Amino acid sequence: MAITIDGGTNTISGLAVGGLPDGVVDGDMLASGTGGKVLQCLQTVLASTTSTASTSMVDLAGLSQAITPSATTSKILVSCSLCISGTSGGGGGMQFVRDSTAIGLGDAAGSRTRASMGTRDMGGNDFQNMWHTQYLDSPSSTSAVTYKIQWRTRSSTMYCGRSVTWSDNSAYHTSISQITVMEIGA
Repeated sequence: MAITIDGGTNTISGLAVGGLPDGVVDGDMLASGTGGKVLQCLQTVLASTTSTASTSMVDLAGLSQAITPSATTSKILVSCSLCISGTSGGGGGMQFVRDSTAIGLGDAAGSRTRASMGTRDMGGNDFQNMWHTQYLDSPSSTSAVTYKIQWRTRSSTMYCGRSVTWSDNSAYHTSISQITVMEIGA
């Protein structure tokens, strides 16, 4: 079948899939707005349990992930799922950190703690709360950057990967938490 180009309707017909030789069309020839592709995806999973009694933000040990962006225009989508517990009336919060800079925080409001996510009350000793949040960061770098999770408790000890009550029977669970970073092409 012959290839037909119709300038009146701006269509091309008769072109089979794979009909162009390699290298004929590259990214520069495509329409603008074709960015947004995931260029790389990295994840760290924490399968063990840990706790904090700190009332200021500290590293959640085992939940960090380094990534080296391929272009300064790339964005990094940082996401986490945390299995968190604390006593009834106890609460806490978490924040994303890029290298040593906290990112993705709520606005300052009086004496309230700025965080990426938080709660005033955990619900009780037998609850495991799943916290999920994301932040689209623009590191403007092609050097390695490390993203991590920091957390704090409002009052009593806060746990990751388990409930406060920790009886050795099948009614209680150990759970994973994770941080995922994805480079998104501009």
